[in-house]
Amino acid sequence: MDRGGAMKKIKKIPYGTASYDKIKKFNHYFVDKTKYIEMLENLDTYHLFFLRPRRFGKSLWLSILEHYYDVNKKNQFEELFGDTYIGKNPTPLRNTYPILKLNFSGIPTEKIEITEKDFNLKITRAIKNFYGNYSFLFEKISFEEDLSKITNATSLFSEFVEIMHFHNIKFYLLIDEYDNFANNILIHHGKDRYQRVTHQAGFLRSFFAAVKNGTETNTIDRMFVTGVSPLVLSDVTSGMNIGDNISNMIPFNSMVGFTQGEVDTMLDYYIDAEVIKKEERDMILSLLQQYYNNYCFSKNINEKVFNSDMILYFFNKYSQEKEIPSNLIDENVRIDYGKLRFLLLEEKKLNGNFSILSDIIENGSIDTQLIHSFALKDILEKSKFKSFLYYLGFLTIKKHYIASRYQLTIPNEVIRTMHFDYIRQALTESFKLNIDIEFLEQEFANTAINGEWQKLFTYLLEEFYAATSLRDFVLKEHSIKMFLLPYLGFSPYFYVKSEPEMNRGYADLFFQSKTDLTNYEYLIELKYLKSKDLPKDKEKLNALVQKTKQAATEQLLRYKQSRNITCKLIQLVIICSSKEVLLIEEVKEDNAKD
Repeated sequence: MDRGGAMKKIKKIPYGTASYDKIKKFNHYFVDKTKYIEMLENLDTYHLFFLRPRRFGKSLWLSILEHYYDVNKKNQFEELFGDTYIGKNPTPLRNTYPILKLNFSGIPTEKIEITEKDFNLKITRAIKNFYGNYSFLFEKISFEEDLSKITNATSLFSEFVEIMHFHNIKFYLLIDEYDNFANNILIHHGKDRYQRVTHQAGFLRSFFAAVKNGTETNTIDRMFVTGVSPLVLSDVTSGMNIGDNISNMIPFNSMVGFTQGEVDTMLDYYIDAEVIKKEERDMILSLLQQYYNNYCFSKNINEKVFNSDMILYFFNKYSQEKEIPSNLIDENVRIDYGKLRFLLLEEKKLNGNFSILSDIIENGSIDTQLIHSFALKDILEKSKFKSFLYYLGFLTIKKHYIASRYQLTIPNEVIRTMHFDYIRQALTESFKLNIDIEFLEQEFANTAINGEWQKLFTYLLEEFYAATSLRDFVLKEHSIKMFLLPYLGFSPYFYVKSEPEMNRGYADLFFQSKTDLTNYEYLIELKYLKSKDLPKDKEKLNALVQKTKQAATEQLLRYKQSRNITCKLIQLVIICSSKEVLLIEEVKEDNAKD
């Protein structure tokens, strides 16, 4: 209710809406980013590339640019932008351009001939619509007379640019998801077909060569292109020579995505509208920060960004279910395992990239050189694979050291869960595992609620030893942990922390309570003994195991002191060799003191 007592119309949650006029027309909640229009115009460059992970608000931003600059929407300016920053501070270029907008998503990739045909049709339709939308700019020219007989996208676009140049018509080119279908070709059909599209005489490479020609004559007066990574751009343009990549510039860190202040304002709006319970505000903010926050795309900046799609998913689910959603992961954000599979496995064997992903999961972060331009032939290089993960949104900037050296980290719980998914699927495929997920789910409940951990760990370790061999133990306890983590990591009861800092040390595993149903938390210390160091005499072997157990126990007791344990704590010592589990035992407080 407003102060006058009249019923206030609640703004709809724009989850899945990427059309700016629809947001304004149908009373959707709008996070005003229009100040960035002014900032973009103040740059000394006019042809821009802007890269962000999937489902991050890029398409909506392109729609905002389209509606702001379109000469056909001049009479709608007040309606569309009157209550925004740019509406109150318009630039001289508002509503001054005819717009050519292209979207490269949704192009089929089953056969390259069909892909090229559909691409040609997309370009043809866009240019034909341009002629129809801006016919008042032309005299005695028409699409049918000039271009209708040209079916090749590159030839059509080149001729279109020539005609516009002849008539002194400058236009604004918008391209959404420039790398979408090319990435899908790479993922689903392999390197050879991808290179047929992006290299040499490939039709996508030829098309971007025509775009480049248009920017050089200034017929394409301004250009804004969105995508996920620089991979395709590097392959089709020989290293970003078609425009300027502003993705990592400090002023544009939060041009898409939501800042903490923007999330606070939205949350308060829906609390005031009685869509969200006021008493849950602190809990909700904590969840949003843990699951959706902490993206950073620029060096030397403390500002963190929430994934906007994830935030809108949460609000939308809450409004439908009238409570905090049970599933906090938007399935639309997930990237299919197949999209990383070709980078993790070669001939169904794990490669070096799998080890990198494993290190990231174990440590939560990784130091690397951040590369902003790389081609397909380079992608298996370590630093470029890590950079690719950054652009996909699997890693984000935590710290800038010097020059191009960074510490990259997993941003949040959603992405951590996705990491676990990929590792689990790669392990399953490589070792032909058949883990009983239903059994695991049942034992997760026993572990969390009843403190009954034996079946869960015994089962997983048995599967590990059944599936591996001596050559897989070169990383010692690291290998065991990297097997356990992906299967433990999808528990709904725990945040599974690897190597958390605890009282001047780093525990191997800490199972932290995730829900009110969880009655027990776990601290686990893993020890690995080399086979060559194992005595053949049983008494001596037992003495070595007990000595190792005592060292692990002392570590666990030290780690425990640094944590505010919210549930009953169970401490486990697991001691393994390359052939078997030597000991898995709970550390009792009375025994620990002996």
